[in-house]
Amino acid sequence: MDHKSHPQTKHNPEDLIRCSRCRNFHFFENNAEHDSPHALGECRGEPWDGSLGQWAMFQHHCGSFAAP
Repeated sequence: MDHKSHPQTKHNPEDLIRCSRCRNFHFFENNAEHDSPHALGECRGEPWDGSLGQWAMFQHHCGSFAAP
């Protein structure tokens, strides 16, 4: 079993994450209803860089990552 993907595994803030894997991340609403995995979305938690807008696939460190 891959322990890093197990739902009860605690997030290590030193690990790199992607917003697309976080419960706090949501894609912006758009009229075309197109949600590319590389589209800009928003962090509804505490953004790692202080910016509401976040790229879904950009790897970074985040102290408020919430596993799905």
